[in-house]
Amino acid sequence: MGANPQNIWQVPAYLSYVQPPLTPEIVEAAEKQIGHKLPQQYIELLKVQNGGHLRYRLPDSVHEVISGIGPHFPSLTGFSWDDDYFKEAVGFELQGLVPFDGDGHWYVCLDYRQNARQPAVTYIDVECDSQHTVASSFSDYLSLLELTIEDDEYVVAPVKEVKALLKHLTSTLGVKFDKPNLVDYGYPTYLGRVQVRRKDEAMWLSPNDVPGGFVRKDDPRYDELRNSLLGEAKRFPELPSDSYLISATAGLYKQLVNACAQIDLKLRPLKEYYP
Repeated sequence: MGANPQNIWQVPAYLSYVQPPLTPEIVEAAEKQIGHKLPQQYIELLKVQNGGHLRYRLPDSVHEVISGIGPHFPSLTGFSWDDDYFKEAVGFELQGLVPFDGDGHWYVCLDYRQNARQPAVTYIDVECDSQHTVASSFSDYLSLLELTIEDDEYVVAPVKEVKALLKHLTSTLGVKFDKPNLVDYGYPTYLGRVQVRRKDEAMWLSPNDVPGGFVRKDDPRYDELRNSLLGEAKRFPELPSDSYLISATAGLYKQLVNACAQIDLKLRPLKEYYP
């Protein structure tokens, strides 16, 4: 299963990086500003969600965002190569490169320099004065994106009451759970710690059913965005109802499997849902 407009975006969406809904007028103004037509595949992505963090990513890359079009950072039209720093740092032509992700040191760009109608996708490293073609077109770039799933990620379902599961794991394994982290990802992540044979071991538990979007309280736009949380969503739509994602360090895994079996819960590798 490859990336498409419906599944490419990370869930929940980090709302600070999502622009207001796309309109034909917004697209027209953006194309006028950059001086080129945008790939239709790019526009189709932004119709579903106008920018944000990616669920599917380039392997072995720090690239994790596709910029939307709008007034907030990061925006496809909110960038310029006019700064002398860029002109002095690289020995190749910058005009015709339209970044859609980057951090000041590197950028992933729509590259119109060789073909004004169908841009390639090019990665540039400003500090190293280097560039390389990622894909000959935006559609080819999308075909390269992959869903990264770790070998130690498992699915446990159905979990009707997470507090009961946490209590069971605490009583059977001696795991002590920290207060759930609600800040980093917009949903509760439960971290449990225990010593096994005098070695520190840990496990992590988090829900598959989460808010569609989130914003952190220290965000300057918190009051504006907190009422647009996009309803409910699933991090992995293919999982059964009431699923939780669970992982554990190697020294705790067997005990975790046995503890879940005691209450008729089985751990299934997440990768099995994505052959």
